[in-house]
Amino acid sequence: MRNILLLMAAILVFSASSTCAQFLGQLSPAPTVNQGEALLGAYLGVYEDAFSLFGQVRYGVGRYFDAGLKMGMIDLDPGDGESDAGLTVGGDAKYWFMEQQAGDALDVSVGLSTEHLKIPDHSLFSLGGNIIASYRIQYTEENNVTPYGRLNIRWEKESSERSTARRDDEKDKNRSDMRVALSLGAELKLYSNIFLVGELQIDNNVGFIGGVNYSVF
Repeated sequence: MRNILLLMAAILVFSASSTCAQFLGQLSPAPTVNQGEALLGAYLGVYEDAFSLFGQVRYGVGRYFDAGLKMGMIDLDPGDGESDAGLTVGGDAKYWFMEQQAGDALDVSVGLSTEHLKIPDHSLFSLGGNIIASYRIQYTEENNVTPYGRLNIRWEKESSERSTARRDDEKDKNRSDMRVALSLGAELKLYSNIFLVGELQIDNNVGFIGGVNYSVF
């Protein structure tokens, strides 16, 4: 386990870049939304070089399958000392294949996600895969807390029309790379359908996201 953590840390360090990152996070444990039900969320993100305010809607497509859409505003410093506001949109789908209540050690899901960020003269697109693991801890009859983690491996393309010392040729203005990121969070159940969620993103732009999830029955 220690060797795996050291390897993940090394990958994150060597893939670092000040702007490239996913900003919308995971914001839900491994279990999927029940079929035919929905989840709504509202969040605030604070990162090294950005702030975001966005929402999420998830829908249970099948018994062990759901899909989500995130959308909001972001204020980003792309590395030239200027801050610009823009739009960020993301989508994901996940399949839940290990179930804690059925006797498995953890809840585990796999999935795909994509994210697009657009500010003046700068855009970022990513597409990748996720593995999400969580463990629900019941501390009263009706309340629980669920720590979770997500490993994200993705392809990312960054495009910029800005002329800076870092981007003085066409290759630097249109870059694509493979990236690795880790999200660590927890969801706290307050009532039957209201949850607080907080998440640390260990990515090229480290940040923290906090918000509320509301389950629609």
